[in-house]
Amino acid sequence: MNQIHTWNQGRVTIDLHQESYEKLLSRYGNVTEFIEKLEFFNSHLAKDLDLYNISAYPDHINKGIHVIGRKEDFGIFPISDLAIKCSQGKPCAENLRKQFYRSIQLQREFEKKLNPAESKLLQICPVYCHFQTRKPKAYFKQMLFMHRVKSGLALGDTETGFSQEFCRVFDIPTLAEIKSKFKFKLHLYLDSKKHRQILKIQAVYLFKKLQKTGINIWSLNQKNIMIDRDQKTGENKYIIIDPSADFFPPITPVYNAFTSQLCN
Repeated sequence: MNQIHTWNQGRVTIDLHQESYEKLLSRYGNVTEFIEKLEFFNSHLAKDLDLYNISAYPDHINKGIHVIGRKEDFGIFPISDLAIKCSQGKPCAENLRKQFYRSIQLQREFEKKLNPAESKLLQICPVYCHFQTRKPKAYFKQMLFMHRVKSGLALGDTETGFSQEFCRVFDIPTLAEIKSKFKFKLHLYLDSKKHRQILKIQAVYLFKKLQKTGINIWSLNQKNIMIDRDQKTGENKYIIIDPSADFFPPITPVYNAFTSQLCN
């Protein structure tokens, strides 16, 4: 079964996950009404950006990418508390439609290539809908509707990195073990924020581990792995929120390629 449905109407294109598409037809009867609702939503979204901004890191090179947290009941998504990644369509910005398709592709790969223990701890952030408009006056040209990780905490903001359980299941070293390895002495010496460097190296270990299973996520780093804590059990799940490689500038892909050679 095709998991993605695409609909074009005028200057608007939307892509929907299968489950969201079925709910849309049930609630709205046709796609036209839903598109009109998204256009109205988009026309008001730029207001009070600072109030709704949930991006963990600032946009230093002004790509025009914003991550907004909003509770919006569109009636077709599994949850109403959404993370909405928005793009102003600047030339240097990543393509959110590509991220939508890549996320769904990786969800399938995780299901096939990770064992149950690994799948329980590491997941791709669910995506529900991609909206794109080619209207010149629209402030946001693309919107990607995603699951919102409530903690808002990235791996790079932690003191301990991946949990002991995660390191055991994926067979990667803890931060203490990385710090004790002589081959990373140069990394730590060149970076004044040594803790940040250790977290980056630990993410590369995961990158290489996934690569061995046939899963390539070149964008993987300590900034796009979010921690989702279960309030009842206290256990952590790790959610990859941006799995499409950013080659402008290609900092993370190059770092992963070179550093992974040391992660044996």
